[in-house]
Amino acid sequence: MWSDVPAARSTHPNEVNNQALLVVAWHVLARGGELAPEVTAAGWSPELHPTRGDVEFHRSKTHGPYAVLWLRPLKKHSKLGATKVPQYIVQHDGRGDDAYMMLRRLFDLDAVPEEQVKTTPLFRRRPKSRKSSAPVHMTVPMMRALVRSRMKALMGETAMQHWGAHSCRIGGATDLSASPGASPLLLQARGRWASDVAKIYNRQTRQALLEASSMMYGAGKGRDLEELIPDFVQPA
Repeated sequence: MWSDVPAARSTHPNEVNNQALLVVAWHVLARGGELAPEVTAAGWSPELHPTRGDVEFHRSKTHGPYAVLWLRPLKKHSKLGATKVPQYIVQHDGRGDDAYMMLRRLFDLDAVPEEQVKTTPLFRRRPKSRKSSAPVHMTVPMMRALVRSRMKALMGETAMQHWGAHSCRIGGATDLSASPGASPLLLQARGRWASDVAKIYNRQTRQALLEASSMMYGAGKGRDLEELIPDFVQPA
């Protein structure tokens, strides 16, 4: 996508946010609403929704640069949401198209003052309307439209109805399944399909979590999620 879609390489803040959202969602197997909350601008809250302050940048002696995204899993039956869990994102090969570099690019090209990072949406968009210049958080409908726009650029008009905000999550899980050492248990944990499994996963050492992040760059053809997780149902 990085080389085939010119918009993906744009330095305009909106496009920088767009590309970072898609690649990070793929890497951490995020549900659309986990990164692009389906709430109004008035309903957006830094206490409940992802902010720039939820991202930390570090360096490991064994894996090099990496980021930690504190992600709050979607919890349908709680207004307070679930407890944030750390998602580790290692740098890949330095070419600039991996999730770590997309976050770096986001923080560099759409920078916010340090005192505002905890109250600024992680992914945002500047409205086209001249009446309002203030950026707004990206939402599920925005993400869905973005995914379809990218796929249209890559594939033409083919079956756009099959692509949506869930596509990055499913694509990430499918790619992870192609990596040596990836198991159904790891997929359930990284994708937060089973809360108990995810809790165990997040108690692993930092080294193990970084290694799991590195698996996203494994080569090969991924297996169907229905095969790996019997009760998985792909959203329409």
